[in-house]
Amino acid sequence: MKDFLLNNYMFVNLAVVFIAAVSGLFLFKKYKQIPVKYFIYLLVYVFVTDLLGSYTRILKHIDLYYLIDNTVFKFNFWWHNLTWYLGSTFFFVLFYKKIIQSNFLKKILQYALVVFLIISIVSIAINFKQFFEGTPKVVKIGHMSLTMLCVAFYLYELLLTEKVIEFYKDIYFYISAIVLIWLLVTIPLVHFVCGNASTDPNQAELKWMIMLYANIFMYISFAAILIFSKPKNEFIN
Repeated sequence: MKDFLLNNYMFVNLAVVFIAAVSGLFLFKKYKQIPVKYFIYLLVYVFVTDLLGSYTRILKHIDLYYLIDNTVFKFNFWWHNLTWYLGSTFFFVLFYKKIIQSNFLKKILQYALVVFLIISIVSIAINFKQFFEGTPKVVKIGHMSLTMLCVAFYLYELLLTEKVIEFYKDIYFYISAIVLIWLLVTIPLVHFVCGNASTDPNQAELKWMIMLYANIFMYISFAAILIFSKPKNEFIN
């Protein structure tokens, strides 16, 4: 089982993202009047970018990898950096700005996003080679911190309102809880326990297994809550 998952990591990961994205599209009419639609946009965005980011594996399968073999595009780190670390962060902030009511907290998220993008662009410009060979630490840390901040602001605001009494009926609570669990699992295990994954094959194997199981949990859970949740009467901010 482990060998199968590792050998088919890309396909399994794409499959669970696809399930979440397609679930959102099929149920889009159900959520189109509320901010959940922005979350569905995020899921579709992640699937499309992950699919396009698989170009290295696809080119190998059709014997065309030689086209990029001696170029900076032979690894897909650059694409992952742009679409996940930068792109998904933008979508997360956009989504949470739609569900957070406090203008003060919204402004903090907006300013934090701008600062993150500026720092990331400067970091990439300074370490341009690393942009194609890995992910600058400041970009990785900024992405995780801003995502965590979005979730923290939503949960903080929830605790201050009467919504906390019926939190179990709120789809945004479940989305935030799933993202929080994913972060709390992947951040310490992948970035600290598996800190030498680039040089230690055992740690590399453990890292990818953790990421795959975490992704399976997250995207299947997203699909489930989209299917079973009932939208409330609310307006998009």
